[in-house]
Amino acid sequence: MIRTPAKINLFLKVTGSGENSYHTLNTLFMPLANPADELELRFDAEPGIRISCSAPEVPGDERNLCYRAAALYADRCGIAPAWEISLKKNIPVAAGMGGGSSDAAAVLLLLNRHCRRANDAELAALALDCGADVPFFLAPRPALATGYGNRFEYPEPDFPEIPLLLVNPGFPISAAWAYRNLSPETVGALPSGYEQDFLTALRRADLKRLAGLIHNDLAPAAYRKFPVLRLLRNELLEAGAAAAEITGSGPTLFALCKSFKKRDELAAVFRRNYPQLTVMTSSLK
Repeated sequence: MIRTPAKINLFLKVTGSGENSYHTLNTLFMPLANPADELELRFDAEPGIRISCSAPEVPGDERNLCYRAAALYADRCGIAPAWEISLKKNIPVAAGMGGGSSDAAAVLLLLNRHCRRANDAELAALALDCGADVPFFLAPRPALATGYGNRFEYPEPDFPEIPLLLVNPGFPISAAWAYRNLSPETVGALPSGYEQDFLTALRRADLKRLAGLIHNDLAPAAYRKFPVLRLLRNELLEAGAAAAEITGSGPTLFALCKSFKKRDELAAVFRRNYPQLTVMTSSLK
């Protein structure tokens, strides 16, 4: 069994559009120890690729990124698969937290650990064929991503631990919808020095500065379509979160907190007042 971590985007700036309607971006990926899915892979199954999942809405066929990862590995490495993938979903589905991509990367890692048919470069190429951010999850650590979210620069991992609260409203938002509804006037380069300012504030755990820097170009469309997200964000801030925003294409909100005590207090309030929400405690590091 392997745990597959979630991620959040601390900032996300859409910089342009490229081939096949994909958008280029600048973003900061931060992996989280919690929540994480749990994935097992059996190598003594019936011929073919089979997937079982605790979440009934997750497809078990070619639409599933785990299936795609396994099929690509089998094809590129000349293997007749007889594999069964069991997945326990703890990361909400279509939540902007990279759960499917993380699961696909885990499948590639487990297959290669067992079969040893691909080197690191070949495994990274397979991951990229599954999805732009799948290579990030082969060795998840804080990363500045550019291109389609597939080119990574790794800053020094000297970040302090910052308490984090995650709130998922229980409905999905597809990345395709989020990018289709992006406001064209927001597309453009990051301000000069923004990335360095952001990393400096993060290293200093300067939550006031981070609150002014955290940004997501995909958030306005989500707030327009789903006003409850803006209401939840405002309530997080009014209840004492230092900063709050949607991660990725949404709809999950993350909130940076001044202390673990404040994070846990916020979690208790939201669980009591909104039992229909999924409220998760975590931290940045």
